[in-house]
Amino acid sequence: MLRSIGSVTFLALFMVGCGGGDSGSPPPPPPPPATYTVGGTVTGLTGSGLVLQTNAGDVVPVSKAGVFTFPNQLGSGAAYTVTVKAQPSTPAQNCIVTNGSGTVGAANITAVAVACSTVAGYTVGVTVSGLVGSGLTLTNCTFGRGSGRDPGQVPPICHSVLQVGANGAFTLDSSYPSDYVDIIQQPSSPTQNCVVSNAVVSIQNANDTSVTVSCTKFSYVTNAADNTLSSYSIDPTTGALAVIGTSVVAGTSPHAIVGLDYNYLDDKKYVFVGNEGSNDVSAFAVNSTTGALTAIPGSPFPAGIDPQAMAIDYGYSYLFVANAGSDNVFAYVIDPNTGTLGAPSTIATGMSPTSIVQGVQLGAVYVANHGGSNDISAFTTNASQNPADGSVHINLTPLPGSPFPASGNPLSLALGAGGAFLYSANPDATNPSISGFSIDPTTGVLSRLSGSPFPLPVSHYIATDQTGAYLYVTSGANIVGYSIDATTGALTELPGFPVSAGANAYSITVDPTNLFLYVTNDGAANVSGFTLDASTGALTPMAGSPFPAGDHPQFIGTF
Repeated sequence: MLRSIGSVTFLALFMVGCGGGDSGSPPPPPPPPATYTVGGTVTGLTGSGLVLQTNAGDVVPVSKAGVFTFPNQLGSGAAYTVTVKAQPSTPAQNCIVTNGSGTVGAANITAVAVACSTVAGYTVGVTVSGLVGSGLTLTNCTFGRGSGRDPGQVPPICHSVLQVGANGAFTLDSSYPSDYVDIIQQPSSPTQNCVVSNAVVSIQNANDTSVTVSCTKFSYVTNAADNTLSSYSIDPTTGALAVIGTSVVAGTSPHAIVGLDYNYLDDKKYVFVGNEGSNDVSAFAVNSTTGALTAIPGSPFPAGIDPQAMAIDYGYSYLFVANAGSDNVFAYVIDPNTGTLGAPSTIATGMSPTSIVQGVQLGAVYVANHGGSNDISAFTTNASQNPADGSVHINLTPLPGSPFPASGNPLSLALGAGGAFLYSANPDATNPSISGFSIDPTTGVLSRLSGSPFPLPVSHYIATDQTGAYLYVTSGANIVGYSIDATTGALTELPGFPVSAGANAYSITVDPTNLFLYVTNDGAANVSGFTLDASTGALTPMAGSPFPAGDHPQFIGTF
């Protein structure tokens, strides 16, 4: 009896282990993801040969006005752009796409509109230079009618999308009606920042061939002992500097340098140089294609005594100049069309201001006072207009608690962690250090970080990378790098440092793409170049570095 029960129990367990003996079919596969069509309506078509295309290469010929649909379907979330690949002829017509780009949702796209007319359409010719990367995409745009040149009122209508893969001359589709050429995607691999010159389409009764797109990047170095600027083009892949043209004469003992780039509707580039010996500011217009500098009418503009530092506000409207000999800051309004500087507003600082930066919060301006007061002045800025003559006055108002104490001889300032912290280089001969401050995001007021000042070797200037994650300092003939704690602002020396630069390494500049770092070597008459690893902060010397400069190079400005 017991054996019989055991056998039944074993059989039941065996059946359970084998799935109860059920050998049913596997579950059906999930259904494929839904896809949707892209299409719209063509109006006014009387000619033949119209061909539309998408960014994915899908094409559809259209022979008559009415509804069209591209044959290939797209999944939800896919981006689409519809353009005219071929305009109709017999008779010749100009077809313009609106509502031509977007992202596929959960329904077919039917709102693309293509309007054709027999009004003469003139083309826009674009000449591209300096292009190395891929993905540069241009377009023709028309201002939202009724908005004048304020696209914030009525969004512009853009059409004739053209992807450019090489240097040369290209033609955008018909420009009628068209107002300007714009860049809707910058090149990558390597990263480049191309700019449009003569962007406004001014000829509506003929083909316009005046538009240029330049992808070349330039740098300029102030040479204090020979009163010149050295000019360079920058290799977008390696960062190497190549001398272009001959040195340009500035004022006496050129020191600080800043660059300004207006890039809406028409490219405008300006370079401003503070001349310590002649107490003025030289201003130059930059040729976007060649990098050549041309003095702006009225340059040089009067400054205070011994202008040693400059900064441009985030609105690209004002130039701030710290005058070490007259213990004040001049604030100029910049004319965006000409680069000329208006009559300056003036405010007193501490003794011998030598560095100036604008904070992210509130637009506060911070000034390092190097000459004995050993502190940092801080101001808020705003502008007021004289109703009588329309002139603009820049108002600088000290922040509560300003000036803020720093350590001995603060020479250079840098912002870290997205503007949350401010650091000053204090190259005191006996006790060199770096002071750190947190910036109150509401008031802009400075508070000393725990452990500050940090006893670290620094001989001249400091700079942070474009993300504010790393701080680099000059120390003799070397550079030392530190990581910045995004929460506390504490500094930790990076592995692999110090890195050798050149004799009397002076100032540090990180280029706008955050790929390259440059150091002016005051005692070696050259510039050291490094590639910057944004993930680690490590620096690697560039091939060909150091690059020749003039006598006693001070600062480098990079577009």
